[in-house]
Amino acid sequence: MKKMKYMSIIWGMLIVGIFIILTLFGFFYKSKTKEYRALEEKLVEAEKKYADQKFLYPESGMKVKTTLQELKEEGLITDFKVKNQECEGYVILSHESTVFEYKGYVHCGEYKTKGYEE
Repeated sequence: MKKMKYMSIIWGMLIVGIFIILTLFGFFYKSKTKEYRALEEKLVEAEKKYADQKFLYPESGMKVKTTLQELKEEGLITDFKVKNQECEGYVILSHESTVFEYKGYVHCGEYKTKGYEE
C-alpha cells in the first residue's frame, strides 16, 4: 500500500512538472513572436483603410491580395521593421458568405507567418 502511495505522488509531481514546462514554453514563444504579430496586425489595419479608399471588396468566395509595397505607396505604412531588420508582407482579404476576413502575413528574417507564400 505504501508503494502505491509513493507511486501516486511521483506521477502527480511528474504531471505537474510537465504542465509547468509546457506553460513556460508557451509564454516564451508568445513573447518571442509578439513583435511579429504586431506587424501582422499593422498590415491588417492598413488594409482596412486601403480597402475603404479603393472600394476593394471581393465578391463572395473571392480573395484579394495587397502587398506591403502597395500599402507603402498609399502612405498607409511607413516603417515595417523588427530589430532594425526590414520585413516583407502582404494581406489577404477574403469574403466568405457575409463576412470579410483579413489575414496579415509577415516574413522577417527567420520568422514567417504560417501559410506565408513567397
